[in-house]
Amino acid sequence: MANHIIGTQQDMEQWMKKSFGADSRLYTKGIIAQLQPSFISCNFENSSLTLEFSAEQWAANPEGILHGGILVTAFDTTFGALCHYYAKQNMINTVEISTSFLKPVPLNCKYQITAKANHVGRTITSMTAEAYLTETNVLLATASTTFIKLHKEFSYQLP
Repeated sequence: MANHIIGTQQDMEQWMKKSFGADSRLYTKGIIAQLQPSFISCNFENSSLTLEFSAEQWAANPEGILHGGILVTAFDTTFGALCHYYAKQNMINTVEISTSFLKPVPLNCKYQITAKANHVGRTITSMTAEAYLTETNVLLATASTTFIKLHKEFSYQLP
C-alpha cells in the first residue's frame, strides 16, 4: 500500500456512507442503480471495502442463476467505489479486470464483495476481491483489477 494515503477510519466510513446515500449521483443511475449496492464496511488500515448485492430475477442467466456478467459488474462497482475513495474528485477508469467463477450464485440471495487495494499509486491502483454468499460465507468468485486515475475531474462534486 502506498504510504502517501492520508486519512482515518472515520473519514473513510463517512465518505463511503455518503457515496451510497440516497442523494449520491455516483450510484443512482444506470446499471449500478439496478444492482443497488449496500455499504457494509470498510477498513482504512487494510484498504478494503465490503458491499452487499442481491441476486435478483432480472439478473438471471438462462440457467436460472446470476449472470456472470452481473457478478463482474458487481466486482467492478466495488472496485470503483474503493478506487474513488483514493482518487476523490478525479475520474477513474477500469484498465483490466479478471474474474474466476468458483460457484454459481443462486437467485433470491445476497452476496458480499470485499475489495482490497493492494497498491494505490499516483495514477495506477491495483486491487483484488472475493465474493461470498452472505448467509453461508461460501466463496463464489475472486477477481483482480487495475484502475487508472484520469487527469479529468467530475463535473459534479463527489462526497
